[in-house]
Amino acid sequence: MSQFLTMEEFLGMNTEVDTKSEWKWERKDVVIPIRSVPGDIYFKARKAAMKMSVTGRKKSAERKVEFDELKLKSEIIIAAIDKERTNFHLDSAQVLAKYNKVAACDVVPCVFTPREINDLYEKIESISDFSTDEEEEEDVKN
Repeated sequence: MSQFLTMEEFLGMNTEVDTKSEWKWERKDVVIPIRSVPGDIYFKARKAAMKMSVTGRKKSAERKVEFDELKLKSEIIIAAIDKERTNFHLDSAQVLAKYNKVAACDVVPCVFTPREINDLYEKIESISDFSTDEEEEEDVKN
């Protein structure tokens, strides 16, 4: 191995971290298998949770950014359910039909209580190594 990382070494690396865990859904007394969510999925979910709007005219226009935290958490929860270990999927046609929803992220609040959403998201966050420190998030952005 050389002193510095070479392209050949990098291309041979498995850079995807796949940590598996379980979350105990106490209200229903079942266990849901979850896995870590890769960074690209996290950033896509984060981008989808941002809404931008412009008010005013050309010279006095203001841009307003709103962040939908529930949508972010819902997208992460949907991505984290381990489909290799269970056939339970929040984005399945049967679940969407049961709750009369078009998008899976709209089903999450129908299935889980707000506390359960937060608990499940925190469990996924811990195994996926998401940063909760705003300074670290700013460093990644810059």
